[in-house]
Amino acid sequence: MGKNQCIASHQQCGDEAMELLLISLLLSIALVFSPLGLGGGVLFVPILHYIGGWPLVEAIIASLAMVWMVAMGSSFAHSGEGHANKEIANAGRMTAVPAAIAGTILAWLAIEYVSVLVIKVVAALTLIYVIERNLHSSEKVTTGIEDLTKYKIGCSFGGLASGLLGIGGGSVYVTVNRRLAGLNIRDAAGTSYLIGIAVVPVALLSHILIDGTLPDVFHRTGLLAAIIVPALAFCSAYIGAKSAIKYLPHSMVKWVFILAVGSSLGRYLWDIFSVLL
Repeated sequence: MGKNQCIASHQQCGDEAMELLLISLLLSIALVFSPLGLGGGVLFVPILHYIGGWPLVEAIIASLAMVWMVAMGSSFAHSGEGHANKEIANAGRMTAVPAAIAGTILAWLAIEYVSVLVIKVVAALTLIYVIERNLHSSEKVTTGIEDLTKYKIGCSFGGLASGLLGIGGGSVYVTVNRRLAGLNIRDAAGTSYLIGIAVVPVALLSHILIDGTLPDVFHRTGLLAAIIVPALAFCSAYIGAKSAIKYLPHSMVKWVFILAVGSSLGRYLWDIFSVLL
């Protein structure tokens, strides 16, 4: 084997190892995040972008596809155990779905005409808010249109984040479900997934139509992997949520949620300050 062939062989092995690493990380996140009301997008995008070296717009599309599968798998598990409120979810969907389209348009404008740093700053601010809110005790919602309106406004930020950042918006939905709708951590997570399974496909389709980078994603992953990996994420999410609902205490779920969001925040802040300083 010549020198060039050896180099090519090592390069191929390196690429295959990176693919296995990425798949392992994505499926692990689907498993761990499934009981938390999160689709995993807060880590899917940084992993694909920073570790996999994907362009941000491609990472957003791939993340949304994965988040959709996680949301559906987790939603089946939570709803089957009675941990979801359909009426509250329907109220949240009313504003979150159109906001996801607006977020997609804003993401395209930022990437095309400003800088990807804008998206990372918004992501960091969103996660700071989520962590701060979840460190406080939950508040019970009172009856009245003012409270319902406030809840819908909160969910609209989740939809906006979904389209803008390539996440499911679950970090926002869980927060407003707990603080504005008075749901416990399990019901807040299950209701978050009910909102997400309606919002995420809208954000995904909007990105596909506006960005036009879906062929690039298929070229990068291959059609087979693009089908199999999301399917495995669905299974991982269902198994993870089903197990966690039965065996994990509420306090552990809460702190895993905060630590997971915090780890993503740290990576965004590192990238932001490395550019600014």
